[in-house]
Amino acid sequence: TRGPGETKLESDRRHINRRIVDIKTQLTSIVSHRERYRERRKRNQAFQLSLVGYTNAGKSTIFNRLTEAGTFEENLLFATLDPTTRKVMMPSGFNALLTDTVGFIQDLPTSLVAAFRSTLEEVTEADLILHVVDSSSPDHVNHEKTVDKLLKELGVEGVPVLTIYNKKDQTAEGFTPAYNQEILHISALDPMDITL
Repeated sequence: TRGPGETKLESDRRHINRRIVDIKTQLTSIVSHRERYRERRKRNQAFQLSLVGYTNAGKSTIFNRLTEAGTFEENLLFATLDPTTRKVMMPSGFNALLTDTVGFIQDLPTSLVAAFRSTLEEVTEADLILHVVDSSSPDHVNHEKTVDKLLKELGVEGVPVLTIYNKKDQTAEGFTPAYNQEILHISALDPMDITL
């Protein structure tokens, strides 16, 4: 409530500032919580895989097919905002941890970079990065380069990367990968394509 002589604008400003402090406190708590989880995973020495890629490349669909996790899949910007990690059994019989991360976008505003920092930090802990690219997108080369640039900015150049071109069922004839490297070309909707 407003005090005597306080304008509506001053009251709103005070309320907004209080809300900003609350959100920053929550964000600090979440970052701390994730750091503790990462430390625990390191101590357990589990092999860690991170799914990365431009937004709407199909990361969550692949994640759900491999883990049966049921995470939210939608053709929306930032459908995944929180990284999700699940245990997966490798063909060798060893367990690994697979993390679904937020989709990258080109020219991410500086104000959003801080908000996604803790999410993107999951990638820096990976033993293998699975870079998912929407091969049906006419702009797949730029999307791939954007993700590669952001990975370099995160300082993960030493982590091996396997590029997975997704949506082969929708890919135009004559599709050419952005780089001459070892790749997988799959459709996350085809059960024959999704195995570890």
